[in-house]
Amino acid sequence: MSETVLDRLFVRLVEALAYNANAHVAPVALLWPDPDSQWVTVVDRIAELLPFVRLGDYEPDARQGPAYWVRCAVMGTVDASLPDGPPIVYLPGIARSELRAVEASPPELAPIAELQYRSQWFSNPNGRDWTVRSLLIHKERGLGLQVADDGETSSVMFHALDRFVDLPIDRLEKQLFDADFFRDLINPDPVRSLLGWLDDPSGFRPRFDEAQWLAFVQQCKADYEFDPMSDGPITAAQKLSHRKGSWAHVWKRFAETPDRYPGIPDRLRQAKPMEFSFEQSETWPQDNEAAEDALRSDLVALVDETAAATRARLLKLEEAHGLRRGWVWAGLGLAPLAFAIEQLALLAELTTKPLSGDDVAAMVFDYAEGGWRVDDALIRALGSVTKQADRDAVSVAAAAMYRPWLEAGAEALQAAIGPLANALTYQPGSPASKMKGAVTLFVDGLRLDLAHRIQDRLASAGLDADISTSLSALPTVTQSTKAALVPVQPGTLVAGPDFHPANAATGTKATIQVLRALMTENDVQVLWASEYGDPSGSAWTEAGEVDRRGHDAGIRLVDYIDEELERVVVRIRELLDAGWERVDVVTDHGWILLPGGMEKVELPVATTDAKKGRCARLKDGATVAVPTVPWFWDKDVRIALAPGVTCFEANKEYEHGGVSPQECIVPRLTVTAGAATKATGGPEITKIKWLRLLCRIKFAGVRGNVTVDLRALPADSKTSIAEEAKETGGAGKVSLVVPDEEHEGERAHLVLVAEDGQILAQREVIVGKNR
Repeated sequence: MSETVLDRLFVRLVEALAYNANAHVAPVALLWPDPDSQWVTVVDRIAELLPFVRLGDYEPDARQGPAYWVRCAVMGTVDASLPDGPPIVYLPGIARSELRAVEASPPELAPIAELQYRSQWFSNPNGRDWTVRSLLIHKERGLGLQVADDGETSSVMFHALDRFVDLPIDRLEKQLFDADFFRDLINPDPVRSLLGWLDDPSGFRPRFDEAQWLAFVQQCKADYEFDPMSDGPITAAQKLSHRKGSWAHVWKRFAETPDRYPGIPDRLRQAKPMEFSFEQSETWPQDNEAAEDALRSDLVALVDETAAATRARLLKLEEAHGLRRGWVWAGLGLAPLAFAIEQLALLAELTTKPLSGDDVAAMVFDYAEGGWRVDDALIRALGSVTKQADRDAVSVAAAAMYRPWLEAGAEALQAAIGPLANALTYQPGSPASKMKGAVTLFVDGLRLDLAHRIQDRLASAGLDADISTSLSALPTVTQSTKAALVPVQPGTLVAGPDFHPANAATGTKATIQVLRALMTENDVQVLWASEYGDPSGSAWTEAGEVDRRGHDAGIRLVDYIDEELERVVVRIRELLDAGWERVDVVTDHGWILLPGGMEKVELPVATTDAKKGRCARLKDGATVAVPTVPWFWDKDVRIALAPGVTCFEANKEYEHGGVSPQECIVPRLTVTAGAATKATGGPEITKIKWLRLLCRIKFAGVRGNVTVDLRALPADSKTSIAEEAKETGGAGKVSLVVPDEEHEGERAHLVLVAEDGQILAQREVIVGKNR
């Protein structure tokens, strides 16, 4: 039998009695205060497993009595028939604080007050009494589960506790338990019961008493023409897979929340007929696995294809495999390549058009208007998969289209920027603002496509975020470009060693410590990650480590991007909540991420004073066979640039320092609090995933009941296209179904709506399409 919640609670009680024998004597008891009597429905079950006495009316046969009796039972001066070992003393209606001061304890508790000095406490490490929710969610001393934090969940949870403690703990650790879950425990609906039985037949039966089990069996016979006792789970799985009659609704319920029933895929695997069939069915996990294997092979086979041939093949593969994104296996994360092909098909469409423009301004405009979407599609395609074999396959297909598009854009921008730079007319972006009430948030390596992701997250939280672009200083490495952004007086920094400027007054290399000191001298507050400063002035702070992750992880940067961007979003919201009128997000440079790596070009070591992957500082008078530009900090110093998307170092998948749209065209975000939603605590839509016409939504910052809906017009509930709008109930995720296939591909608005009808957050979506 699997370990249950009750078993884990038993373990935590035993662990609470642990003590250091070298420093303390053995405790005489474990005191368990429960001021709200939240645990009363399950303590009898615990009393069957451990030495246990309870404070209450005198009932010695039930090991219960007033304080004098409890003390005598603990000390063994009355026979309470306790097993060996320190007993647990359960104190319903009593808080730990009532016993802390012996002299101040109520008279009825005085006899046991001094036990606290010879006993251990079963309470939260923060000194508070365990509530049901706090013990269930505490990771170290509790059960580490996820329980919604709202009054409705708390209320119904107590009534369902005696059933909840019988559930297997290993099936609960990744779920969020809300009011609906606990209600279903008390009054399980037939479909949920059937799915629960099919998920875990041996573990399901003991959770029902005889009457409940007989009712369940009879309902299965009447509604589903199936007897759990005589037909067994494999027969049930066969009926489920056929989705006929009442089983169609059972399949629909399973497909909406498949992660709640991790055992059902194995039942379906066992139930698949042995007969060979060319026709795939979404109900069999083997068919999805075979399709994933075939798609992986098809992607790998593109290794020697031209970009045009690859695009044509990918569009056909998307047509063949796109339907699988609506299969239940996609919802369980078992069809990653089906999601990757969606982004690869988009990459195929976007890379047919190279960046256009005869000069730098025109190329900047084209890249800012839509060229960045190519980079975004590549990142999303690579990020759709995690297994190495899948990522290798996606990399092959992506590189075939992305490399020539990237190369063409880099060469065109280099041809346009070179003359400007050498004529000393190249204009990088201005330093950060020193405006009162504005704080500059520096993010190292925030490329334009990532800035748009941040903008989407901020917009869903009700914040106004405007994106503009500027050009990075040359070369596009942090040592040169970050210093060009700091808000100090002109002339404060001059040329220094390698790629660094220096403090003009002292000649000291402008490290981050020097730059911070100079900003402080210029009346700019420098804030650490946990500081918020004085919003009546101006400030500089930093967040995110995109560039460090890229250098460390290469292609695996895609696995960390969402984490890093979330850190930036959280910091922005914190600063606005602290009273800053505006947050200006700036960055020093972008970067190139190229599956398969960049081709190496040679640069003689004797010609350089300092070298990085895509740039080098040349010695005076040195001549090289690659393009050169003046250094931002000293026009007489020449910087060598790797041509195209080549590199001066081998095996580089991630690098910057050269000239390309991805490295040079950098974003600037201006963020202010929106009129409808305050920065902190405002609801935020954090993730949207379409499984064909099923939309799974994750969100944060929701307090109380909020309605989630899909609408053609965001403020008009009559234009809803969802089968039904759903209330969150304090949970962090919901699923919505669009029942009419005619809406697939249409634009709609996902909205979070307060009880008074106010829209708290909204995101534009394309029905059935992941972006």
